[in-house]
Amino acid sequence: MNIAIVNCSGNVGKTTVTRELLAPRMPHMSVRQVESINTDDSAGPRVEVMIAARFDELHGELMLGRALLVDIGASNVEEYLNRLDSSEGAQEDYTCFIVPVEPESKQMKDTMKTINLLADLGVDPKRIRVLLNKVELVKSEAREVTLRRLFGQLFELHEHDASFWLNHDALVPKNDVFTLAAAAGRTIHDIATDGVDYKAQLIDAPTASEKDRLVRLVGLKRKALSIEPLLDQAFNALMAGVDA
Repeated sequence: MNIAIVNCSGNVGKTTVTRELLAPRMPHMSVRQVESINTDDSAGPRVEVMIAARFDELHGELMLGRALLVDIGASNVEEYLNRLDSSEGAQEDYTCFIVPVEPESKQMKDTMKTINLLADLGVDPKRIRVLLNKVELVKSEAREVTLRRLFGQLFELHEHDASFWLNHDALVPKNDVFTLAAAAGRTIHDIATDGVDYKAQLIDAPTASEKDRLVRLVGLKRKALSIEPLLDQAFNALMAGVDA
């Protein structure tokens, strides 16, 4: 299985999605990042940065069976997709293309452009998988109502031509834990599953600064444990029916 994470827009969370959602649940896969102006490997698996011009090298790895998560930076997306277009059948080296989107107007338009570019390459709709990112769910509002309010243009496109795959459960909620985990140089999955009782360590903490550090870790772990099941749900919905 090889997966590309792609969007013509920056600031839709491609690298965070790769690091926090995909890589921890696909530990057998290596991460390649096609160079982006927002390159960020502050946490998570070691990331090998490439440039779009190394297209043949990358696809050589894909064809040889190297399981890769390829995070394609916004500054390289159009060049990379042009190279796919000029290399007949190259898009078939990927099992699927994951397109994260956030509920802002520019990001929405860029996402629809990305979907259209992939469709023009002949990518089957089931292989173009949209991930709804930074979703603020409202308890007093039905989920579908919230999603249609936030991502109305995307839902209309899907209903009009069904050129991509959309699952209402394939969503990542807006939460500051992503920023906090990156600042700590760790992933949410690592924090949630490290088996350490930071609260118990407070009892024997020798200094005030150590107590403060542990208090921050307790708070971070609580948030990580709360969101980890939601990320599991999003991953399962996003990858439902994907054939390796």
